[in-house]
Amino acid sequence: MIVYKNMRWDEIDFNVDNQDIQIKILRKNEALKGKIVKQNDFTKVYRVALNDGREVDIADFDEIDNFFEKNTIIFKNRTGLHREIRRYIDYSLQ
Repeated sequence: MIVYKNMRWDEIDFNVDNQDIQIKILRKNEALKGKIVKQNDFTKVYRVALNDGREVDIADFDEIDNFFEKNTIIFKNRTGLHREIRRYIDYSLQ
């Protein structure tokens, strides 16, 4: 999934070639290119600087879901979910 700064996300398909990355947003059929700024292979999280100047994160939501289940993190509302996902991404890329 691609995660924007406003916590909106879309499903993607992406290819990595060294530090270059090509992203295809499946719902919009939009292609993006950029460079990987930071990455964590263990948590499968990438921070990408797109060629158009935006900075986005790419995260494997299956890994995030497994982490939350193992640590029994439960959300009362969507705001809590968004806050924890942002915290997980930022912590992974420290």
